[in-house]
Amino acid sequence: MIAYHYPKLFADEPAWQARALALAAKTHEITQFLVDMPGWEAAPAQLPEARRFTYHDSCAGLREMGIKAQPRKLLAALGVSLTEMQGTEVCCGFGGTFCAKLPDISLAMADEKIAHALASGADTLVGGDLGCLLHLAGRIAERGLALEVRHVTEVLDGTLESPALGSGPR
Repeated sequence: MIAYHYPKLFADEPAWQARALALAAKTHEITQFLVDMPGWEAAPAQLPEARRFTYHDSCAGLREMGIKAQPRKLLAALGVSLTEMQGTEVCCGFGGTFCAKLPDISLAMADEKIAHALASGADTLVGGDLGCLLHLAGRIAERGLALEVRHVTEVLDGTLESPALGSGPR
C-alpha cells in the first residue's frame, strides 16, 4: 500500500504527494529489501532436510511490486529447494474485499491453488503476503489437509518449530 498506492492518493495535492513519494521510496517488501541491500549474506539454515517447499506469488507483490525472483534467490542461498507449482502466479482468491464480496469464487480459487501446491509434492506452502497465506491456511485447515503454510521470513530465519499458520487452536 505505502510503496505503490499511497502516492496515488495525493495525485491532486503536490506537496503531500511529494511526501508520499519520499516515503514510498523508502518502503520495501522484506525479500526485496534483503536482496537489494548491499552486503547481505545468507546465514546457514537449520531446516529439516525432509521438507519440500513450493512458493505462492501474491498478486500485489508480483504485479505491483515486481517481486518474483527475490524470495527464490534468498531461499536458494539458504539451500532451500523449491518445486514450482502449476499456477504459482495465479491469484489465490483473497484479494482484499474480493473474498468477502465473491466468497464462492474465492474459495474455488483457493482450492485450485491448494490442489496445485499439493500436486507439486510440497509439504510446505511458502509466500510473502499474509493476506494470501491466512486465506489459504484457513481453507487448508477447514478441509483438514496436510500442508503447512509459512511466511517466507519463517523459512529464512529457520524457525519452523512454531505452529504453522492455521494450525493453532480454533
